Amino acid sequence: YVKYFAQRKDTKTIFALDANSRPSFPPIKPASSSSETNVWETILRDTGLESIWVQSSCLKITGEPINPPKPFVVSVNKMRGPSSNQPSKIGEHQLELIDHVFTNGTTSKLFNSVALNSKELVPTAPLLYKSKEGEAELNLYPSSKMPSDHLPVVVDISVKKQSAQISFSYIIFLFLFFFLPFYLTMKLI
Repeated sequence: YVKYFAQRKDTKTIFALDANSRPSFPPIKPASSSSETNVWETILRDTGLESIWVQSSCLKITGEPINPPKPFVVSVNKMRGPSSNQPSKIGEHQLELIDHVFTNGTTSKLFNSVALNSKELVPTAPLLYKSKEGEAELNLYPSSKMPSDHLPVVVDISVKKQSAQISFSYIIFLFLFFFLPFYLTMKLI
C-alpha cells in the first residue's frame, strides 16, 4: 500500500507509524523474503521514502546517530510499572526511537516543542540523551505534563507541486486515542 503511493509520480507520500522497531533492531528473515531485514531497512528499500530523522540530521541513513556525545535519539522514554500487560518488561527502562515518519517530500524540519495551552510547552521527539542513566531516568513518560509514553513527532515537511513550493505542517501524535482522552480528562479534573 505505502509502496504504491510512494512510487506514484502525481503525489507526495507521508507515512507515519509507531513501528515498535528502532532503526538498529537486528534484522530477521521474514517468511515472505529470502533475505534478512528490519522495519527501517524494509521501508527505505521498498518504498524509496526517506526518514525525517535522516532529513533533519538526527540519524545517518544506516540508522546510526549523528551526534556521538548524545547517541540515544528517542521518541519513547518509559519504564513499565506493576500494572503492565507485559509482566516480563516491568522495571525495564525503554529508551527507544520507535516512532517514524517517512516521506518523499524534499525537506523536513523538526520542532522542539508544542504548546498545549498558553502556559505549557510539551517537548517533542526526538530527545537526545548521552546514556540510559541519569537524565533519561529522571525524565520518564508518561507524566502529568505529557500523558503518553510516546512523545509527539512534530515536523514541517516541504513538498514540490508543479512549479510552486508548498509547505505542510504535520502534528503527528502517535497514539492520539490515548493522549487526547487522558488530556481532556485531566483538564476536567
